[in-house]
Amino acid sequence: MKFSGLAAAAAFAMSTPLAAQSMVAAPNEASAKLGQCLVDRTTGSDRTLVARWMAGSMASSPMMEGLVEVDTAAKEQVDREMADLFARLLTKDCKAQAKVVMQSRDRMGMQAAGGRLGEIAMAELMMDPAAMQALMAYIQYIDPAAMAALAE
Repeated sequence: MKFSGLAAAAAFAMSTPLAAQSMVAAPNEASAKLGQCLVDRTTGSDRTLVARWMAGSMASSPMMEGLVEVDTAAKEQVDREMADLFARLLTKDCKAQAKVVMQSRDRMGMQAAGGRLGEIAMAELMMDPAAMQALMAYIQYIDPAAMAALAE
């Protein structure tokens, strides 16, 4: 399968972590509409898939070695499901909005739109009490005296 430059940017948009996107992509009206459509046209299970795909992709980094192991077959399955979701969203559910962004060759806008879906997917993941507890676990290792000194 060949990707045009903008189609590759669309795929990149769905794969770029939100923090990185926020540094390079500010939504314009068309990309904001596409981003909202992506959010509106996904179900909770779709957004869970996006979060799982993002987590599996990040966990594949050598920087995560020793902390997270990625099951290759499970990652491949999530990649396939993500491809199906991506195709459905851009070619059916949000086709009109995607077409405007694609025709304007707005790579940054496409990234911003994809980032909006990633943002919502990760926010929903963090609503899980177990995820929030794991995220906040580092607090037990902070020196209270050092923090108290900030208030002086």
